[in-house]
Amino acid sequence: MPILNPGIETMSRKNLLELQLERLQIVVNQAYSNVDFYRKKFDEAGLSPDEIKTLEDLRRIPFTTRKDLLDNYPYGMFAVPLRDVVRLQFPLGMYGNPIVIGYTREDLKIWNELVARVMVAIGITEHDIIQVAFNYGLFIGAVRFNQSAELIGAAVVPTSIASGEVQVKIMQDFRSTVLTSAPSFAVHIMETMQKKGMDPKTLSLKIGLFGAESWPEEVRHTLENYFNIQAYEIFGVTELIEPGVAGECMAKNGLHVFEDHFLPEIIDPNTGEGLGERREGELVLTTLTNRAYPLLRYRTSDVTSLTSEPCSCGRTLARMSKVL
Repeated sequence: MPILNPGIETMSRKNLLELQLERLQIVVNQAYSNVDFYRKKFDEAGLSPDEIKTLEDLRRIPFTTRKDLLDNYPYGMFAVPLRDVVRLQFPLGMYGNPIVIGYTREDLKIWNELVARVMVAIGITEHDIIQVAFNYGLFIGAVRFNQSAELIGAAVVPTSIASGEVQVKIMQDFRSTVLTSAPSFAVHIMETMQKKGMDPKTLSLKIGLFGAESWPEEVRHTLENYFNIQAYEIFGVTELIEPGVAGECMAKNGLHVFEDHFLPEIIDPNTGEGLGERREGELVLTTLTNRAYPLLRYRTSDVTSLTSEPCSCGRTLARMSKVL
């Protein structure tokens, strides 16, 4: 199966864990030195960055929550001066201030590669025409799909949230081979075609890449059967990177977490205690390479499970189950 970065995606678990520890120690020191919020958290816990000597020591670090991000509006969570930030994004919070996320030029380069990894993993190539039917105004990941598609040489048709009829006409006229959207919007396009009596055989679609919301397997099967495509999932976290934290491969046996950039944990949402492999709980993520906006043990509120068992595709990255 195609792999964009085999040196990382098929790395031995031993080497991957060593890389994670090295990067964890760097990001912990950067966060403590440059983010007042984390310095205060560490000091209150009586914890020094130098005490993080193993991956197990991660559990000694206090959690970061969405409320923490809201309370530190606008730039309180930044670890670099604003002059080093080349993009600001602000997914709106449900109350109060929005959350402001900053990216350095290197951060953006990394995120583009991560989405490109997913695209390559599901068989997208430079010969494909990708129709991006995400809301460019509200969904910050829409631009990421553009840039990552261009990274692998695919053509991009940014249709945003044009009506279902317009989406279908563009698919037909441009001969789009990949549709990427929220799964519910793909269902809307399907229902539009059914109401208009349109034949899905008039389309050139081969692949669907869906994200931004949870969706059951029944929806996957419905979309695959109607459009005659292979449908895959990509996962992100609005407060970290959306999309690009994880994505499926052709095996469709869980979403590969890009562990060279994110250190995942599963905890009991009530007690905060760590849970073992294949046990369902809340996903907690620590960024390992984000220079502008490092997050330590961020509680995502997403419920899933993890396994480090190698995938049949050859990747050794841990896999997470579909988010509930």
